[in-house]
Amino acid sequence: MIFGYVIKIQKGCWVTGCSDSHLPRTVVFENAKIFKTLNAANKTKEKLISKNNRRKLNLQILEYETAKREVE
Repeated sequence: MIFGYVIKIQKGCWVTGCSDSHLPRTVVFENAKIFKTLNAANKTKEKLISKNNRRKLNLQILEYETAKREVE
């Protein structure tokens, strides 16, 4: 069992990490970035929203196991 958090961009699309130029995303859940703490996930979420302020992002932070069940 993996403990941590992932950031969901939309159904079937996950954040892979941080990037200065674009929203890093993947449709392969296994490639999603796993954040060890909720605080780390929140910081990344806020960073992505501020860097992509022309887009209306509705990013969701989910516990890893909850997100994994969603894609199975």
